[in-house]
Amino acid sequence: MIRIAELPFRERPLLELLNLDADRDEPEHDYAGYGWARAERLWLATDEGAQEVEDALVLALHTADDAEALPDDIDLEFELPNGPPAAVLASLFLERWLPKLPRDPSAVVLVLCNPHAAELRWPAASPAPVWYAHGDVTSWLDRATHDVHLVGARWQRLSG
Repeated sequence: MIRIAELPFRERPLLELLNLDADRDEPEHDYAGYGWARAERLWLATDEGAQEVEDALVLALHTADDAEALPDDIDLEFELPNGPPAAVLASLFLERWLPKLPRDPSAVVLVLCNPHAAELRWPAASPAPVWYAHGDVTSWLDRATHDVHLVGARWQRLSG
């Protein structure tokens, strides 16, 4: 059994982390990569428009398609290279990992599908406001401007 602090949650280049380092026409729904990166700028988009976020700490996380519906938390799943997947609640993961990550971003962005529209609580360990989506999150890269866009049904901002 792996402990939360032992999960191989590491820094990766932003485009690799979001599976944008190769040309693709559609989101790859089987992609379950995870880790963190810094982004000078990205866009949180919905059908109504987009919100620019600068100086973001981006955390790519994954939830299983059959995860339990929780009203205020999300069951995360980490595919491990040498064993079965590990599961942990997002609240516990953020409590343990946010203090280990850079403490100077202007925002924290969770790239995480939230299929049951859980209403997350402010993680006290966060150094900055936290953005997360309701519903699925997809990523795309505007090749002309090199802007990263994260698309969700609705984005919500938490702050302490």
